[in-house]
Amino acid sequence: MQQRFCSCGASIWVRYFFANKHWLAFFYRGDSGDTSTSVCPCCGKPLNIESLR
Repeated sequence: MQQRFCSCGASIWVRYFFANKHWLAFFYRGDSGDTSTSVCPCCGKPLNIESLR
């Protein structure tokens, strides 16, 4: 997994999977690697791999 950060500064963990000739990114809360999410746990902004630092 890779650690990335939302524009608000919250920690987001990203795990990549290769499926059907495409890379997929799954996001996990910064405080728990087991809880997937689609929004930032801090500010609620929808997560997009291109917008994470």
